[in-house]
Amino acid sequence: MKDNPFAKAVKEHKKSVDETEPTVAPLEASEPVTLPKEPIAIEPERKRGRPATGKRSNDAWIGRTYYVKRETDLDVEDELLKLKRSGVGVDKSELVDLLLGAWVKWQQGENIEIRLSEITPRRKGGK
Repeated sequence: MKDNPFAKAVKEHKKSVDETEPTVAPLEASEPVTLPKEPIAIEPERKRGRPATGKRSNDAWIGRTYYVKRETDLDVEDELLKLKRSGVGVDKSELVDLLLGAWVKWQQGENIEIRLSEITPRRKGGK
């Protein structure tokens, strides 16, 4: 019966590994190590990336997914851009939070005009 070439290759590999195995030298006695008397200050390990300062890492905010019509979303983007240009910086999540909060207060019988004026001045006329 012929020798299996795979078995022969494995045998040769094991033989070459055995020959190249490093030997460990015995430890020699050396001078005793003395530790410093003052504690060494160890800096805390810094995390990689940006610090977690956004809404995602803030326990006061919770992530939700809602569907809105595409046209409504585009109109909201336009209006938020206008507000930003006039110096009122509100993002969509803050707007949704303010509107939902105002709706809850209205449901509870409170005057919501004061809360809505925080994000935009009331327009006179058609709009």
